[in-house]
Amino acid sequence: MVSSGTLVSLIMSFIIAIGTPIFLLVFFKKRYKISLIVLLIGMATFFLFASVLEGLLHSYFLVWNKSTKQFFENPWLFMLYGGLMAGIFEETGRFIMMKFALKKYREWKDGLAFGLGHGGMEAILLVGVNSIVMIVFAFMINNGTFDSLLMSDQTKEAMTPIKDQLTNGSSFIILLGGIERLSALSIHLGLSILVMYAIRSRKILFFFLAIIIHAVFDFPAALYQVGVIKNIYIVELLIAIIAAGSIYWVVKSRKLFKDEM
Repeated sequence: MVSSGTLVSLIMSFIIAIGTPIFLLVFFKKRYKISLIVLLIGMATFFLFASVLEGLLHSYFLVWNKSTKQFFENPWLFMLYGGLMAGIFEETGRFIMMKFALKKYREWKDGLAFGLGHGGMEAILLVGVNSIVMIVFAFMINNGTFDSLLMSDQTKEAMTPIKDQLTNGSSFIILLGGIERLSALSIHLGLSILVMYAIRSRKILFFFLAIIIHAVFDFPAALYQVGVIKNIYIVELLIAIIAAGSIYWVVKSRKLFKDEM
C-alpha cells in the first residue's frame, strides 16, 4: 500500500512545480509588466534545447553507443559530461533565442520573464507531469489494479522499481523533489539574466560564466546519481547555496541594466 504521507508528498510536489511558476507569473506580470512572448520563448527554449536536443545526445552517448556508455561509467567523467552538456545546451539555447528572437526585448525584466519560462517549463515537465503519473500509479497500487500492468518481463522490470519507491520510499524525499524546484527556478532566473546581460553589454565572458555556473549546479546531482555522494541532503544544500547566490544576483543586477541605458 502507498501511505497517505507519500500521497500528500506527491500532491504537494505537484502543487509546488505547477503553482510556483503560475504565482510568479502573476506577481512578475503585475509588478514588472513582463512580456508573455518572452516567457513563452523561454518555455520553448527549454523544451527544444534541453528536452529534445540534449536528450538525443544523452541517448546516443549514454545508451546507444556502447563505447561511450562504458567510458562514462566513470563517475567523475559522468559528472563532467552531464554538467557541461546541460550548461552548454541550455545556456547556448538561451543565448541564441535572446540574440536572434528577442532583439526588441533586452531589459532586466525580459531576462526575468525568460528565466521564469525556462525554469517553469522544466518544473512542469520534470516534476509536475511526473507527479501526476506517480499519483495515478499510487491509486492503482492501493486499489489493486497496478499489477495488471506487469504483463511482460520487460514491463515488470520497468515498473517494479516504481512500485517499490511508492510503497517503501521516504515520503519526505519525494517532497524534496518538489522543494528542489524552488532552488532550480531561482537559478534559472539568475542564469537567464546573466546571459541577457552578456548580450546587452556585448561581454561574451558572462555567457561562458553562465555555462560554468550551470554545470556546477548539476555536478552534485550527477555525483549523487552515480553513488559518489550518498546523502541527498548534501546535494540539496549545495543547490540551495547556489540558488541563494542567484537570488542575490537577480536583485542586484537590475541596477546594471539601468546603468547601461
